Amino acid sequence: MRIAHLIITYTDPEQTERMIRRMQHPDFDFYVHVDAKLPISSHKALTAMPNVYLIKNRIKVQWAAFSTVQATFNSLHEILNSARSYDFISLMSGQDYPIKSPQYMQEFFAERKGKLLLKYRSFQGDWEEAFERINRYHLTNYQFKGQYRLEVLINLFVKRSVPSLPFYGSSMFWAISPGAAEYVLDKVDSNKKLKRFFHFTWGSDEFIMQTILMSSPFAPQISNENCHYYEHPPKTPSPKIFTTDDFSNIISSDRIYARKFDISKDSFILDKIDQHLHQSQEMLREGEWKAKIV
Repeated sequence: MRIAHLIITYTDPEQTERMIRRMQHPDFDFYVHVDAKLPISSHKALTAMPNVYLIKNRIKVQWAAFSTVQATFNSLHEILNSARSYDFISLMSGQDYPIKSPQYMQEFFAERKGKLLLKYRSFQGDWEEAFERINRYHLTNYQFKGQYRLEVLINLFVKRSVPSLPFYGSSMFWAISPGAAEYVLDKVDSNKKLKRFFHFTWGSDEFIMQTILMSSPFAPQISNENCHYYEHPPKTPSPKIFTTDDFSNIISSDRIYARKFDISKDSFILDKIDQHLHQSQEMLREGEWKAKIV
């Protein structure tokens, strides 16, 4: 199983480097989109590691804005144009961390070959509050004086036209096939009206892939899961940042990555995860050795 890990990051390069080092495997490649608000030199050291590539067509990413989607799309184009063949493209952030060994990750993906790992909920009936993201014009992609006042005025006088699609969404993170990724890119990039619609929504990274793929020929392949373990407290805008207090919950998960971590707040949790994975690997090797001599 050959996997392209696409990492969208704006965080500490040391943390991203540590994450990639723990995931090293001959069949894993890493494509890193460094937010254009940062100099590319800040993450240049990452390319000293095997199979790490920095995305060239970078953009400035704003939280909850279409720029997050555009950064992902730009990166997908570079992956698809790389002439390398992959079974999965797995989207990650610079605040993720592996909670399973690379060998376990390989098995995780092998068991799901032919599927698209994509968490989803229907806006209709299940995630009704998400309609606010698409029924109004949102200028989140912009930053200028008076933008929020202008947004209010636009929505007072202009009724939003919404595409006749069933909308689905959840986490922005997924693991899909290159074919599915190419389908989404073609669908959105070739339809200026559709792309413009998503451009003026809020948090489109959490529903654009689900919405397009659930209405596509790829829909039967979708498994309602992703690769991440995270905790998102109610009525908060972002997932919880894990600390050492969360260790037991993290290692009990059957997912292969967890998020979010911040080494400036608690780096010991990463040390504990590393130690746990090392001990698990040692126990596995010892068991294999004993099995051979019996």
